[in-house]
Amino acid sequence: MEKVSVRQPGWVLEYEGKDITKEVTPYILSITYSDVLEGEADNLDISLEDRDRQWKNGWWPQKGDRVRLAIGYEGEALVNCGVFQVDEVGLNGPPDVVNLKALSAGIKESLRTANTTAFENKTLKRIAEDIAAKHGLDLTGEVSEEKAKRRPKRVTQRKETDLEFLRRLGKAEGVIFSIKDEQLVWHDMELLDASKATATINRNGETLSYRFRTKTSHVYKSCQVRYHDPVAKKTITYTHQAEGIKTGDTLKIHDRCESKADAIIKAKAALRNKNGAQVEGTFSLPGSPLLVAGGNVEVVGFGVLDGIYQIIKARHAMSRGGGYKTDIDVHTTTANNKSLEQ
Repeated sequence: MEKVSVRQPGWVLEYEGKDITKEVTPYILSITYSDVLEGEADNLDISLEDRDRQWKNGWWPQKGDRVRLAIGYEGEALVNCGVFQVDEVGLNGPPDVVNLKALSAGIKESLRTANTTAFENKTLKRIAEDIAAKHGLDLTGEVSEEKAKRRPKRVTQRKETDLEFLRRLGKAEGVIFSIKDEQLVWHDMELLDASKATATINRNGETLSYRFRTKTSHVYKSCQVRYHDPVAKKTITYTHQAEGIKTGDTLKIHDRCESKADAIIKAKAALRNKNGAQVEGTFSLPGSPLLVAGGNVEVVGFGVLDGIYQIIKARHAMSRGGGYKTDIDVHTTTANNKSLEQ
């Protein structure tokens, strides 16, 4: 009988720049890495047994220490999860277990401080670059040239942290901001929505468990924006039609726009925020480090629920005796929405 090779989970853990994988492997109970698209920081949870009382003595982690993790399978290229900083350390038992929690590196105290300032005649890209430089970060990601070069006459940050301010600006433009691996990352939601699926989830495949939820939130067929045209010196009303939706109310927004191009960008973003995520789902799957937040997956074998979904959160968990598993939270987007009405 031919011997079947079973893939073995693999990981590399660095602590303060030193590879400690071999030293800590005997103590590891579980490693969980959470990759989040927006709204919260990526995080890392490591659970270690302390039968030799090493951790509660000389090995006790210090807040702010830097941890780097790479995961995958032995004999294959591992995927870099990034650098994290220790945020919390706990001890419970018996038996003694040390729990280490770390957040994506780059989320500094200065980023958590509220500020009030104004940006005049600067592009969205320049505003993001200025804030990134202020905190010693690089700006990375992909945003359409039209959005990156949009130059509002004035935007004001009012008693907000820099990250809250960027996220508020981005939401109105259809752009999301996050801190990952010591970088300020921005993504254009239209580009993410339109990207090809990188994996297929098949009901009859290796899916361990699943759950779907359909939402009854209101669906809008169009968005109406009112803005003042400084050239024509009059108030203009622009209506943008939602793609693929023929019935529903008109969403009305009142936001500062300086041109029709601005109105189109903001109307599209508003419709995505309101009409997206009509169907949400959770899948538990065999471990795959290639399932990342922001990526799209194709779901098949679930009847009317089949289609393209976007990963909004991926949790990669490795545990002693439990192997490697990936859980993902997904939802439809405006670009890939579906109506379940029969």
